[in-house]
Amino acid sequence: MMGIAILLVDDHPVVAQGLADALGGQEGITVAAVAGTLAAARSILADRSIDVALVDVRLPDGIGLDLISEFPRASGGPAWIVLSTFDLTEYIVVAFQRGASGYLLKTAPLADIVDSIRRVATGGTAFEAGQLSAIAVGRVRLSPRERQVIAGVVASRSNDEIAGDLGVTRKTVESYLSRLFERLEVTSRVELALRAEREGWLDLD
Repeated sequence: MMGIAILLVDDHPVVAQGLADALGGQEGITVAAVAGTLAAARSILADRSIDVALVDVRLPDGIGLDLISEFPRASGGPAWIVLSTFDLTEYIVVAFQRGASGYLLKTAPLADIVDSIRRVATGGTAFEAGQLSAIAVGRVRLSPRERQVIAGVVASRSNDEIAGDLGVTRKTVESYLSRLFERLEVTSRVELALRAEREGWLDLD
């Protein structure tokens, strides 16, 4: 019986090699390839049959989640597990929406990673209960203008400065903030900025 062919996509050589060595010693799992960039991963996926791909969120030439959209499992691509250092609700939800079968932190025990690989290889999923709750709630959806206002808040810009940057009146900025406070259930600019940074609202479209 052939093993589960794995692709590791991570730009940190020590992490990638360490994980490759660890997974290579597991029964029924074969590390078919390791890639450090989107470009290298695309080339591998175009030429080889991969059962499960573990991908980091941030790579030198772009966002690793793009690979999930480009090589979906439904069209013959691998089952995707995001393996990241970022425990961010925004990333988890976007990964799920793009078709990932699981989301793990790099600090996860090897046994959990191996179990997740085996589960997704047979059509299962590898999301924790808390992650599924976040997915059920859904990602925060922001308009381009709302993102600009929040970016100004995160950068500690005053309402007048944000208004000047965007070419609108101070009253318009205050109106945007008032609606954001109510919709996102925050009570201050500081809370808005902290939540935006913690959940990565401005990192991914």
